[in-house]
Parts: sequence; C-alpha cells; structure tokens
Amino acid sequence: MYLADDVMAITKVPLTCLIVDDSAFMRFHLRRMMDSFEGVIASEAANGNEAIREYGRLKPDIVLMDIVMPGMEGVETVKRICDADPAARVIMISSVSYKEKVAEAMAAGAKWFIPKPVTTEELRRAIESVLAATPASSLGGPDAGPDASPDARTICD
Repeated sequence: MYLADDVMAITKVPLTCLIVDDSAFMRFHLRRMMDSFEGVIASEAANGNEAIREYGRLKPDIVLMDIVMPGMEGVETVKRICDADPAARVIMISSVSYKEKVAEAMAAGAKWFIPKPVTTEELRRAIESVLAATPASSLGGPDAGPDASPDARTICD
C-alpha cells in the first residue's frame, strides 16, 4: 500500500515514524500498519520519557501517540515534544475520545486524532492529511497547501 504520490513527493524518503504506546500489542499492530506502506521506517517508545528521548534522537516525520500511558501521559508528552520542536507532527491514537481530552491534546500540539481501534485506511488518511498540511519549508518540498488539520469538535462528533 502506498501513501499518496503527492504526499511522498513533498516528503523525504524514507518517511520516519515514532510509535508511542504503553501496550506492546498496540505498538506491534501500528508497526504492522506502517510497514504496509512503502518507504516508511518505524521506531517505537513505550512511554512518554522514551518518546521524548527518541524524538530528540530521531526527529521523525510523524509521531503516533496514545493519550493514556503510565507515568507521563500522552498530552504532556505531546506538549513537551511540541515545545521543543513546534514543527513536530503528532497524531494521537487512543481509546479515550472524550472531547475534553482530545481538545487538550490538540491544544498541546497534536495535529490529528484517531479513535481506537484504528484501521490502516484511517491511519493512511491521517498521515497524508498531516503531511500535506505541513509547510513546505519544514519538509523541503513544494508548497503543500492550506492547513488541513481537523478541529477537535469535528473529530469527536
């Protein structure tokens, strides 16, 4: 399965991804989905502290992050990553879809939210939308167009 050609044209190949979830099963499941896309390299972190360390080391193109994790939860982790790198592209993937929690994650810097269980098609669409909304200056490609990030009210309804 391919990510859209126009998205791949504005990103570097390979596309790098950091998967952050305290569930080893969920990390495995998301990695399998990411591996089904051509030109994607995925890394993993099991908690917020690992995510911050790995983000700093890898500077991935996309981060897939759970909201509820022991220790530092996803919202705080997103905030710290985005404070350090405002261009970070974080997609929240969680079974917690309370409007308040999703709005908190978006306010912290997340670009998209997908409720669990997630399908490969939902993940592909979210990644394409987030990458397409990224300013060309941070991707090194042609102008990607207007910001397509959803607003928290829309994704919870």
